[in-house]
Amino acid sequence: MRTIKTNVAGYSPVKESPAVLEDPRVRHISGITIGRYVDILYDKWFKKILGAEGNKDVLIAILRELIPEREIVDIRYDKKNRRKVNPFVDGHDAYFDVECVDSSGVRFVVEMQKSEQINFAERALFYSTFPIQEQVEAENKGKRRRAHDKQFDYQPVYVVSFLNFSIHEGEKVIYRYGLREQDSGESMTDRLKFIILEMGNYRREYINASDSFAEKLSFALTHMGTLAGRPPGLIEEVFSRLFEACELERLTAGEQTEYKEDTMTTKKDWENILYTAEIRGEKKGMERGMKKGMEKGMEKGMEKGMEKGRQALILTARRLVNQMGLSVEQASEATGLSPTEFLDN
Repeated sequence: MRTIKTNVAGYSPVKESPAVLEDPRVRHISGITIGRYVDILYDKWFKKILGAEGNKDVLIAILRELIPEREIVDIRYDKKNRRKVNPFVDGHDAYFDVECVDSSGVRFVVEMQKSEQINFAERALFYSTFPIQEQVEAENKGKRRRAHDKQFDYQPVYVVSFLNFSIHEGEKVIYRYGLREQDSGESMTDRLKFIILEMGNYRREYINASDSFAEKLSFALTHMGTLAGRPPGLIEEVFSRLFEACELERLTAGEQTEYKEDTMTTKKDWENILYTAEIRGEKKGMERGMKKGMEKGMEKGMEKGMEKGRQALILTARRLVNQMGLSVEQASEATGLSPTEFLDN
């Protein structure tokens, strides 16, 4: 019997056994395992699940935990205004995954980013300008010009981003940004905040009840698509509702078919992804190694750079096995690594 998902805190993993093959909630299609729950790392399904009116209590609970300074009682979705027109000629328009407003008018832009994107921070800053402009325009529309000191008295804007990759090294998961004075740290304004969950930094394949909410949320979102049940470490009610909302069987027959098609990525696609990750990893490692090599010796720096590139490839291979349900053999063939090089001891 071959395990295709790492054990989770004593929880039985999905396995290729007769019992699982008979379980209608777990499907095996062309080497891809489709679990009991929808993998909401896919942008479309993230929007569908957390952007649904019937699941807004889940999003409220998540936002309350991530933004404790706001007393979020209720939210309403701005579904008709997800497309933001770029004011620049030939510029790309912005499309928000989920945009909502709480009862006091505070705006929340919630984004899921599955794959690494260059200039992510700059894009997040660009996105934040739209809800600010919309508030100012709405306030002034059809009215006489407001007093100068009230014209820009808009409600705060929060950009909440879930990243299935890492920007920073280390194990820190949640990062919070605001506008502050560089030397003293004095806040310039409390009207613009960025909250980023770097789920790629949570590398453990298990979760404990004592872990932080950010760690638990990272684990749940990252592994949702391959789990066969809610792990005992996720004891909070918000996770009970999150797993309930992501039940594949809650989708219509047409939606289930659409979801299966979305998850059936060809082997060639995976090889292209892995090749890109390998090249980027080696290039990044080489650049760092070369820089240090100029200071401490070229040979030593080159070796360290190559090792960093190799570690990036190992991490990619592990994610394909643990998160995407590919077999060890498939990941090994696509990366050129032997199973012993990327499997946890």
